[in-house]
Amino acid sequence: MNRAMLLQQLHYSIETRNWIIENGNITGLKDATIPDINDSTTWKTGLGSWRPFQLAFILMNLNSMLDANHPDREMVDLIWFPTGGGKTEAYLGLSAFTIFLKRLKDKNDAGTTVIMRYTLRLLTAQQFQRAASLICACDKIRKENEEELGTARISIGLWVGESLTPTYREDARKIFKKMELGREEDNPFVVQKCPWCGSQMGYLKDEKRNKVKGYKRKKVGTTETIIYQCDNSECNFSKTDFNLPLFVIDEDIYDNPPTLLIGTVDKFAMLTWRPEARTLFGFRDTGERLSPPELIIQDELHLISGPLGSMVGLYETMIEELCTANNVKPKIIASTATISRAKEQIDSLYGRGTQDVNIFPAQCLSAGDSFFAYEDNASTGRLYVGIFASALPSHATAQVRVLSALLQSVKSIPVADEMERDPYWTALTYFNSIRELGHAATLIRADISEYLYSMWIRKGIKGDEKRFINKDIELTSRINSMDIPEYLEELSKSYQKEKYPVDVCLATNMISVGVDIQRLGLMTVIGQPKTTSEYIQATSRVGRSKKGPGLVFTIYNCSKPRDRSHFEHFQEYHSKIYSKVEPTSVTPFSAPARERALHAILIGLIRFYSEQSRNSPKPFPASETIERVKQIIFDRVNLIDDVEYEKTLELIEGKLEYWKNELPLIYGSFGQTTNIPLMYPAGTNPPEDIKERAWSTPTSMRNVDSTCDAIVITDYINIDN
Repeated sequence: MNRAMLLQQLHYSIETRNWIIENGNITGLKDATIPDINDSTTWKTGLGSWRPFQLAFILMNLNSMLDANHPDREMVDLIWFPTGGGKTEAYLGLSAFTIFLKRLKDKNDAGTTVIMRYTLRLLTAQQFQRAASLICACDKIRKENEEELGTARISIGLWVGESLTPTYREDARKIFKKMELGREEDNPFVVQKCPWCGSQMGYLKDEKRNKVKGYKRKKVGTTETIIYQCDNSECNFSKTDFNLPLFVIDEDIYDNPPTLLIGTVDKFAMLTWRPEARTLFGFRDTGERLSPPELIIQDELHLISGPLGSMVGLYETMIEELCTANNVKPKIIASTATISRAKEQIDSLYGRGTQDVNIFPAQCLSAGDSFFAYEDNASTGRLYVGIFASALPSHATAQVRVLSALLQSVKSIPVADEMERDPYWTALTYFNSIRELGHAATLIRADISEYLYSMWIRKGIKGDEKRFINKDIELTSRINSMDIPEYLEELSKSYQKEKYPVDVCLATNMISVGVDIQRLGLMTVIGQPKTTSEYIQATSRVGRSKKGPGLVFTIYNCSKPRDRSHFEHFQEYHSKIYSKVEPTSVTPFSAPARERALHAILIGLIRFYSEQSRNSPKPFPASETIERVKQIIFDRVNLIDDVEYEKTLELIEGKLEYWKNELPLIYGSFGQTTNIPLMYPAGTNPPEDIKERAWSTPTSMRNVDSTCDAIVITDYINIDN
């Protein structure tokens, strides 16, 4: 484990090594210092050590992973540590330990061992890159010790929505062919650089012939799939028989269940629709069952609340059951930096009881001291500045003037070394809604540029001291998922080292978790965010490096009473901000959640456990299967919310009765069908006969409303007649 984590740290820290292209031909690869595990002089500063709380957390959980019957296995451990404190390394270390332990117990037990779940696609894509370096390290160690760890590869899979990665091999092959021909720049294969040597991967726009690096075709049965193989011949993962152990295509993930599965919580709603996903839980078509996942990690737990939390808690009924073998449940780890009433929330989600929730590290006598970390008031951290521009004509005017002043001041302040400007060169600007952000996007291209010009005249700014906006990007749900890795890479580019680093990044809550870009130091928050946890998480994206303490400017909207109140209590609020975090609510078996998705749990479990009912709802499932599934659900309701037991029982009996009487031929599909299915995707508009008789079933755990089409009416009905 120690060796794997050190290798992960060293190789993940390698900056992207772009291919050098001259006159349309590749002439070489950008040089980089490749760290040598045996030579600490090649390591970047700060690498090669554990933080005390990380070691303590791993040691605390060794018993629960070693002994499946240990009482700690039932306990949910929550890592509650400040943003940027190293929570990810703590659970990655435990993941490496669990993976090696499973192989040492049985080197042929090569199923999925660890499941990591995130809430946002941006966070999931970034953490996949990070965890990929660890898995490469683990697989290299396995290769060196095949006698003890087996010949089956240790691999990682990214299981997210089809907007980010391909569902089918055929789709991936078509996109890859377009990329080869230079007609497709969108990259659904996510990986932008080799997680081991840092070599650039993906589409090369300026290359004439070999336009795609790092992705290769591989024959699978009657079709082809796309695999990852580094094009740097000096990389350990550049060989045909030892390529990168990464999977992002759903079909490949089902056929080759990865050792570590990273996915969004939304994707697990697809278990009802994709019974082939049963392989992720150890099931095989031969009837054999490998051990199911032993460790489940839920990052950013505070986001699993409200309507989303209720849906996640409901689906957890199915997920925990599929991860249970011989009455042994998986170990659950959660992490967050901002949460309130954590024990109640965790109990509602996972049903382990409030007595089996352990918050780590525990608080000491002082609120700012947890033994493993303390507040150092003497060191530089983040400085918050509140701006309430009541004398200006509008909130937009305040944004223009503040942003212009910040952008220009970074260029105007005298420095001994130009690199000192880098932490504050990129102005990260946070908005509470896409509507507000859209308005600001027009300000950048017009008002801010004009105000900068007037500032140059007024201040006598000339020559190289003038600040221009050469590059602005947007990180919101509006952007193509395939562009996310590229945008994160752009944000990592430093001033002076790159010709045009990002000047302004406009973002919504997409960046509030998981964006770990050390160089960022300047942020403007446009209006007070709706919750304190959101405010803490968003502003924690800056000031993560000692090179540049964070500077946060909150521009309050003078027309909003809530913003005015926050400005009036600015110092008091910020001095004890963590105590202001709001408690969350999770109600998995409440009426809205039951009506929306209880039948999805019922169908999903039946399809997983019954071979005759896996592909068709006709004939009606055997009574033994029905009773088994009903008991699983009823036991869960009694654990979490026994008040809802009777209503849950009533709803399930009603659904089963309807199923028995209707006996549709198919479960449902994502295209048009001539048969009446048992269910149809929620948020779609099927024909009226299907809508009346089939069940609307989620494909995502978030609210999905059906679209409303506008039509032109040509004939008017005479109401009077």
